[in-house]
Amino acid sequence: MTEKELGYVELEWTCKHCGTINPGMKRVCTNCGAPIAQDDKFELPDQQELITEKEKLDEAKKGPAIQCPYCNVLNPTGTKLCIQCGGDIQAGLARQAGEVLGAYETAPVPDKPCPFCNQPVKANAQRCPNCGGNLVESTPLAPTPTAVSKKNPIWLIIGGITLGVLCLASIIVFIVMSNRTNDVTASVSGMQWQLSIDILEKQPVQKSAWNEDVPAQAQDVSCQDEYRETSDIPAPNSTEVCGTPYTIDVGSGAGKVVQDCQYRIYASYCDFTVLDWTVVNTAVAQGRDSSPVWPLTNLLAGQLEGNRHEAYQVTFDADGQTYSYAPADIAEFSQFDIGSQWILGINTFGDIKDIRIK
Repeated sequence: MTEKELGYVELEWTCKHCGTINPGMKRVCTNCGAPIAQDDKFELPDQQELITEKEKLDEAKKGPAIQCPYCNVLNPTGTKLCIQCGGDIQAGLARQAGEVLGAYETAPVPDKPCPFCNQPVKANAQRCPNCGGNLVESTPLAPTPTAVSKKNPIWLIIGGITLGVLCLASIIVFIVMSNRTNDVTASVSGMQWQLSIDILEKQPVQKSAWNEDVPAQAQDVSCQDEYRETSDIPAPNSTEVCGTPYTIDVGSGAGKVVQDCQYRIYASYCDFTVLDWTVVNTAVAQGRDSSPVWPLTNLLAGQLEGNRHEAYQVTFDADGQTYSYAPADIAEFSQFDIGSQWILGINTFGDIKDIRIK
């Protein structure tokens, strides 16, 4: 799939010291001045807006910020001296990047009132920026609902197990009975065969094909664009189909908003008429002896022989019980003669599973 970039959004981080939620590209806490720690995670804000300010956007695209080893302040990629303390940051650690943070959401999330000072705070705030109240501890825990057992009654469980065992046993019995055979002595009491040859002639035929496969001699050609295949890269005469946008942490305090896209390619598909070999008649020969012969074909001008078809059947009699067998070809059929004796392996269902001459 093609990763289509939609833009960048500023992420946010929560100060470990005072609980203030800060914009992702702010290097120190807006409330207490503490720098973001190396293990602090950038998170999605409740409402995400694409960055439009050029300077901020350029910084967002630079890639993972570098943590100063002296004062812990984050510095943009490419910075050599810390923007906070002036220290050499070439030995600093780059922020981790590449984590998918979640779906891109633009719908606003309403603020909630602080239970201590009643001032509006962000919905996911952990500490009130106005009075410092701990919003996590102030939230009353919902009573734990009494667990309701949803276990199936024991008779239902036993019944299900029993049904499963019976089904398995039935399958095993069927397989065993299908393969268990008893030998019976039988004689050939009847033979039957049918041989046929298709007679072909060129006739107008309606066909369909992609435009490049339409033969030059085709007539009444009518074409329209139809879906042909899907591509992971943009292609001519295609429509773009993209999934839900999501945001990836790029390590700069910003997230890249992308979509995974594929391209449905359309091509010209045509209906047309063309002369093609068509079965117009069939020559048939049949008999009830052991000497099958192919029928004669009286071809007219412009006709030729097509596919050949053959079918054979041998009937056996064993103490008044009749069995039928279908030889695969003329070579196998020719082994049988009226009155010849054979040993048949008959399964429980009366089917011939094995056959050999006596």
